[in-house]
Amino acid sequence: MTTRPLTEFEKTWSPGVSRAARWFAVVNNQPLGKRYMLTAFVFFTIGGVLALLMRVQLTVPENNLIDPHVFNQLFTMHGSTMMFLFAVPFLEGLTLYILPMMIGSRDVAFPRLTAFSYWTYLFGGILFYSSFLFGTVPDAGWFAYTPLSGPRYSGLGVDFWLLGLSLVEIAGITAGVEIVVTILKLRAPGMTISRMPLFVWALLVTGVMILFAFTTLLVATVLLEMDRSIGTRFFDSAAGGNSLLWQHLFWFFGHPEVYIMFLPATGIVSMIVPTFAQRPIAAYTLVAVAMMLIGFLSFGLWVHHMFTTGLPPMAMSFFTAASLMIGIASGAQVFAWIGTLWGAKPIFKTALLFVFGFIFIFVFGGITGVMIAVVPFDLQVHDTYFIVAHFHYVLIGGVVFPVFAGLHYWLPKITGRMLSETLGQWSFWLMFIGFNAAFFPMHIMGFLGMPRRVYTYPKSLGLTEENVIATIGSFVLGIGFLVFAGNWLRSLRRGERASENPWHAHSLEWSTESPPPNFTFGTPPIVTSREPLWTKTEVPAPQNENVLRAQKALSNAPERWRATLATDPLKAEPHAIQYLAGPSYQPFLAALGFLTAFIGVLVKGYLVAALGMIFAAGAIAVWLSPGKRWLQYVASSPASTESGLPVHPNDRRSTAWWAMLCVYAIGITCFGALFFSYFYIRLFSASWPQNGIAVPELQLPLLSYGLLLASAGTFYWATRAFWAGKKKRTQIVLAGSFVLGASFIALEILQFSQLEFSPRTNAYGSLFYVISWTLDLFVLTGLAMIGAMQLRMLNFFENRIGFTGLQMRITAMFWYFTVIAAVAVFAVLYISPRLFA
Repeated sequence: MTTRPLTEFEKTWSPGVSRAARWFAVVNNQPLGKRYMLTAFVFFTIGGVLALLMRVQLTVPENNLIDPHVFNQLFTMHGSTMMFLFAVPFLEGLTLYILPMMIGSRDVAFPRLTAFSYWTYLFGGILFYSSFLFGTVPDAGWFAYTPLSGPRYSGLGVDFWLLGLSLVEIAGITAGVEIVVTILKLRAPGMTISRMPLFVWALLVTGVMILFAFTTLLVATVLLEMDRSIGTRFFDSAAGGNSLLWQHLFWFFGHPEVYIMFLPATGIVSMIVPTFAQRPIAAYTLVAVAMMLIGFLSFGLWVHHMFTTGLPPMAMSFFTAASLMIGIASGAQVFAWIGTLWGAKPIFKTALLFVFGFIFIFVFGGITGVMIAVVPFDLQVHDTYFIVAHFHYVLIGGVVFPVFAGLHYWLPKITGRMLSETLGQWSFWLMFIGFNAAFFPMHIMGFLGMPRRVYTYPKSLGLTEENVIATIGSFVLGIGFLVFAGNWLRSLRRGERASENPWHAHSLEWSTESPPPNFTFGTPPIVTSREPLWTKTEVPAPQNENVLRAQKALSNAPERWRATLATDPLKAEPHAIQYLAGPSYQPFLAALGFLTAFIGVLVKGYLVAALGMIFAAGAIAVWLSPGKRWLQYVASSPASTESGLPVHPNDRRSTAWWAMLCVYAIGITCFGALFFSYFYIRLFSASWPQNGIAVPELQLPLLSYGLLLASAGTFYWATRAFWAGKKKRTQIVLAGSFVLGASFIALEILQFSQLEFSPRTNAYGSLFYVISWTLDLFVLTGLAMIGAMQLRMLNFFENRIGFTGLQMRITAMFWYFTVIAAVAVFAVLYISPRLFA
């Protein structure tokens, strides 16, 4: 059998020429999405084995098969694996693969960021599980409550947990940026905001939630690791800290994370139900609004987990109301699915069976969720097996069952092979029956007083039969997973070949071959309805000429560099031709630098940690700098003249501009979490600053922060000169901004040397220094960006409408944000202690 030679266009989109490049330099969304999903399933399998070991221990009372310490390690690693290493990463992998196809794009907005996200996720999981090799496995629970997770009561295992988890959080945040910008900017022409598939709506809400929730958890884990490694006192009550601060920060992430997992799952269901009902989804607008409401309300639920901590009744009433409201929004989606199926003649394939199983289990879990949202009831069942049952009904029923529905639905597109319906239905019934047998009895155990997180229980409790049934059910559930795995492996070798659209589905991913080519679409599609494969109409005038011109210009083009069509966020009108980066080793090297740095912190080798971060920063700088050859390819391409669209614009039409808005969200959340910590600890302190420390003097901070504020003015002057084409003036004034920023750093160091307290003195000292250091990190990053801008202008100043102009705009956006953050930091650290003494 002979194969035709690849065209130049196909070679450009190849994942890599050499085997090493295909492994370590690949940036294509499809192989990275598959790696994400496969890696997540490996962790899922490990987490499942850990769960079965716990169930074996709990089968009979007073069992000594596993000792209490090992049991604590098992439930910590099981919960952490399922929450952090399986559910969200798997959904991110599915998103990376399916999303570009579904919205008519050739790839995601930042391919190299996708590669960096995967490598940091993989390295974080490896670091997390390497604790087994050193005999110091985390044992503080997947929520790591302080003070038990603090330096006094736990060993090195918690450091493995914190540092591995931090890498996974970085991966999640970068994936969130990728998802948001891809959806807003790379939708096919005509896919207006009101025509987006509901799965895309769910991902957009989820991506925004990730930016806020994961950033808060990253701040929390960094603070706790600093308590453990360098002796800060954020959570040390003996030094003015507060252990409940960890719970507030953790659950501000923790409860939204439930919906970060749940919303993509409901998006999957909202794609499957119309397909197998062969009719459009009922109440499309209601479902989209419900998703947005769930995303917003989920950030008002974190105290839902803290009803037994002694909070004021008024506060608990507010969070009870928020919990009930989110139940209404979730119920609206269920009624929309039922309305879509009502009166239809659904096609009962395995994917739809898993959807029915999801609806049954999730509704039941939602009812118990409403029950524990009521404070008196929660006080009775808190920390019992009722909570374990509710949690698994929501997460396995609400996430895992839709995930398996999605796999049976989309695996034919991903692999090009059909799964066996017989084996699929066997796996469903084994999982459905096994799940309910395993977790329904736990509601009864909780009512009868069996506490969670205990390695055994007395025979007098009378719960032996329930535990035996739960253990048997767990193994049946595990067998169901194995049947699915066997079905998938069988399909790869002997499965029937899948056509483009085996389900007669309605969304764009089913308009390309199975599996899709590396570039997904040779010719960009045009969308004219919510169900583009069911209702095909002509592109309406006057957009017809412009849209078709752009489509023709990008048909199997450009040949020597990767590009896709960028559109308006709301109307999806063609805005630009977006350059997409090709294969590179730099994302892998940057992730390796982060791993080295975190290992340095783990072993208290802070020089190694610093070198690792410098190495990572260098790799990121190289990856963000397009080579001269690629700029020449872009400049010489006829794509712009043929399409009438700019290539790599330097304004809000660019994906980088929207990415900076995501950076704003991340920065605001970071400083917001630190400011919350500052005022929360202050609220419970008898005096402020604590222990009679004098409020820092104002003279030196006024000078340093004043210089930083002045740098915003000089930077504005530099941008004016830049856009006016005055190279020399731009370089001189920009150098002035650099000097002012560097002077701020120098004066900060002088200020620290004169303070009478250190980060280890008490919680106030810890907060003062860490908030200041965070601002300093932003300033140093901005200085590096200014330096890179100066280097870029030496050779590419004339490219002001292209990449050089974009770099100037992004640098300006970051610097202005940093200056505004400095004003807020100055107000918190230097003004607020004087106003509210």
